[in-house]
Amino acid sequence: MVCTLPYHILHAKTNFMRKFLYVSPSGSSWKVHWQHEFSGPLFRRKKEALTEARRMIASLKKGMLSSIKIRKANGKFQAEWTYGRDPYPPKG
Repeated sequence: MVCTLPYHILHAKTNFMRKFLYVSPSGSSWKVHWQHEFSGPLFRRKKEALTEARRMIASLKKGMLSSIKIRKANGKFQAEWTYGRDPYPPKG
């Protein structure tokens, strides 16, 4: 199943705001969602949800700072991957 991205994420004008994409458990399934703004389809396996999350991050504007975070059932984060160019330290 393929998720579509919200317009404001696809067409963001700045690289300075990091876009967070969460992979979290939802009952016996896994879901992929943007910063509590977008819920995508449910996946039977975490591996399938991660594959979709990577595809969604790859479809963002090149160089846009973004992260995939895996949330465990207890609410703590298991892992995080960051993509794009980090604007820190700022020039000057």
